[in-house]
Amino acid sequence: MHGGGLSSVRKITVNKKTGSSDKASNERFAQENQKSSTQIKQAYQWGVIKYIDKEGVVYRLVSAPHDGEDAVWSLNSGILSFEIQDGFVDFHGFSGSIYRCKFQDQGFSQQMLITILGWRATELELGNDLDLMPFALFLREWEAKTPRVM
Repeated sequence: MHGGGLSSVRKITVNKKTGSSDKASNERFAQENQKSSTQIKQAYQWGVIKYIDKEGVVYRLVSAPHDGEDAVWSLNSGILSFEIQDGFVDFHGFSGSIYRCKFQDQGFSQQMLITILGWRATELELGNDLDLMPFALFLREWEAKTPRVM
């Protein structure tokens, strides 16, 4: 995903299917729509982005595939939940995706950092903001407040 900023990847603050902006309702909807055979995607490099606009905060995972191809990155739909175990964190997205990330692989290539800085500049022009977050800071913020639902 290159250029354009995050505004081109719009988020949904109200569940289109249920019409609800209630976190519990949206979590149930996401779980019901998650395929039982959801494949866990392995990430080679990864980080959390905190996206801030007038509606609040959304945390999203940015990751490279396990093979480490620098030209291909994924931006998930938004972090619904996560599980920490044995040196890994599994991020569950609103779309039903699951990304498995090794703690030791947190970080970005120089090219990806340049791309993210471009996204940030675009968002600042639109009156929004986005920041890269070390996982420890993300974890503290997640535990301290309820993030905005998708």
